[in-house]
Amino acid sequence: MARFEPTFEYDCGKVDCAELDRRQRGIVLHMVLSLVVGMLLGSLGAVLSHAHSPLGSLYEPYAYVLLVVVAGYTAAGLGWAALSCALATFGPLLSLLAATLFDPGAMFLGTGSAVAMNVTVATLVVVGVLAHLARRGTLWGDLAGGVLAGLVALDGLDKALPGGPEYVPGFWPWKTLIVGALVLGLLITTRPGWGRARSAAVTLAIVAACATFL
Repeated sequence: MARFEPTFEYDCGKVDCAELDRRQRGIVLHMVLSLVVGMLLGSLGAVLSHAHSPLGSLYEPYAYVLLVVVAGYTAAGLGWAALSCALATFGPLLSLLAATLFDPGAMFLGTGSAVAMNVTVATLVVVGVLAHLARRGTLWGDLAGGVLAGLVALDGLDKALPGGPEYVPGFWPWKTLIVGALVLGLLITTRPGWGRARSAAVTLAIVAACATFL
């Protein structure tokens, strides 16, 4: 009796199999690095928080924001950006949650409640996805870049203004200037040419609208 074995044929004239394999390996490596680097940053953040370092209010959340921005911006696609940013966010959370075993009373990155943790994860993933969308050379890319920079600017504004719910004494002026430099850097690196001006306009509109109600 004749045996029929399944065969799989790839038309390498249309698809470069070696290039496809390299692409898949690159995606996996990107996700693994996002998680590992996130865990390392989270460990350093736990040390700074435990030592009550003055850098703590700058390190958290801006070190993690930079991580998800890089992870999202360098991702191979929108879906991969969301997944990589989720892993980049879970990395610090795993380290910070582990740190609470040694310091049960500590409150690292809002890990004191499930709601705060969910909001933190969702916000950081959105930031990373916006960074990926900002690569597009369209008005939507300008909008994404402006909203991305606007979210970072709002966090700094919230910490600098005495009426803000996350007000940090001493955040003004030097730490606020550092956050401003970060916002400017995001606008410059994520958008080319006149797109920077349009994204900057979106950022200013977001900050002005929120400052009105704070």
